[in-house]
Amino acid sequence: MSTYKVPLTTILEIMPHGNADSLVVYKVYGFEVIGKLGQYQIGSQVIFIPPDSIVPPEVESKIFGKDSKIKLLKSRVRQIRLRGRPSLGLIVSPEILGIINGELEKDYAEELNIKKYEPPVVFDSRPQGQRTPKPLCNPLFQEYHGVENVKWWPDLFKDEDIIVQTKLHGTNARLAYLPSIPNTLKKKILKFFGLLPKNEYVYGSNRVELTNRSGYTGFYGKDLYGETLNKVKAFNKLKAGETIYGEIIGPGIQANYHYGHKELHFVLFDVKKLQEDGSQVWLNPEEVEAYAKERGFDFVPVIYTGKFDKELIDKLSTGPCDYYPQHIKEGVVVKSRYNYNDLKMKANKRALKFINPQYLDDKSNSDVQ
Repeated sequence: MSTYKVPLTTILEIMPHGNADSLVVYKVYGFEVIGKLGQYQIGSQVIFIPPDSIVPPEVESKIFGKDSKIKLLKSRVRQIRLRGRPSLGLIVSPEILGIINGELEKDYAEELNIKKYEPPVVFDSRPQGQRTPKPLCNPLFQEYHGVENVKWWPDLFKDEDIIVQTKLHGTNARLAYLPSIPNTLKKKILKFFGLLPKNEYVYGSNRVELTNRSGYTGFYGKDLYGETLNKVKAFNKLKAGETIYGEIIGPGIQANYHYGHKELHFVLFDVKKLQEDGSQVWLNPEEVEAYAKERGFDFVPVIYTGKFDKELIDKLSTGPCDYYPQHIKEGVVVKSRYNYNDLKMKANKRALKFINPQYLDDKSNSDVQ
């Protein structure tokens, strides 16, 4: 999955706030966190708790004090604005959290029981006794693992050739046509009699394979993944060994973000292909765009191709959405134009997301709950 950690790290830079004499901006990695003037110095060691962290009550009380009027909403760390300037995450002296002589750059998420926020997933809404057992998944059907945040990797691209795409706010979906794996009794019997198909279709959300999951209703109250993929005839468009990834958008997916669609819609953004040696590789961004046109898929807008320019991309990540200007833009995804596959990255692809600060400020963009 994409980078998530709660590290012991150092303050890299301290900048004036601009609108408050008693506040300054502390920089850790690429994140800017507002705090009190004089609280830390450049090089001071701090525990950094990134945005979209769920903090347990015992840690929250240590940070703010038991009688503090400051409370996290539902224990979740979000971007906030202090005197008009955004603050991303929390920085805390390690001693406050009971970490003495800690290891620099070690991830303390597990030790502090701090977790990344994830929208709830309901596999089957029927009563426990009526639920169908979870089927075995096709091991070749790989999760997307998200896109890394530029704040963790501020120097990744430098002078590299890149492509910038609009980021859409929906729910991730995947579909593949892969070799059948005889990992169930039924499939083993079919294989024994020579009746097992060479390839099988598998589909699902980002984290859950839904193929053959009878009675699935899920977080949204229905199997919207299968329904939407069927509606755009995606099952008829794949060839053997292909896995496609995209965003399902439309009414009811994310609050106030329908992108002009009256029904659910699938927008392609990535493709993987199975190789003869059993490995799977990403198509480069331009190959994915050509694939979308050839197979008849809607594709996320490409808004820039050229050398990496952080100032330019910061501007491109703000303003109205390029897909549907009536919505505020969630941000952009920057991908390496020629060197997209990167096994060193946790997400296994050379891509970074730049989130629009205005989008983080917009309370109407919250996941439907």
